[in-house]
Amino acid sequence: MPVLLNNCRRRDHFALYGPDAFYDLHSTGQHATMLRQLRAGDECVVATPACDNCIIFNWFAFRYEKEIPDENGVKFRVFFGQYLRSEGLDKIKATKTEPYGNFFDIIGRFKQRSVIEQ
Repeated sequence: MPVLLNNCRRRDHFALYGPDAFYDLHSTGQHATMLRQLRAGDECVVATPACDNCIIFNWFAFRYEKEIPDENGVKFRVFFGQYLRSEGLDKIKATKTEPYGNFFDIIGRFKQRSVIEQ
């Protein structure tokens, strides 16, 4: 199963950190312990709301992680990888499609976790 990453804040990782950046987590607190098991080649899916009723699912093959400050100087763990593909679905269809349905709770809202455990 791929690693599921929730980008509900619509952060533009490419613009913030450069080519091949696909996700970030705070380097302190709860996020500091997440995704420590990733290995090169692991597939990751980043879900980003594109409009009120549509979600873009971007697939990447993880390569490496690097700690980098964002535009405000806050240090983040930034994940880099090879882009594989994208799929756009309306929210209703996404909730019923594997593995995307795991991003949503039982009433169709995005789960609030950054990393969705499966």
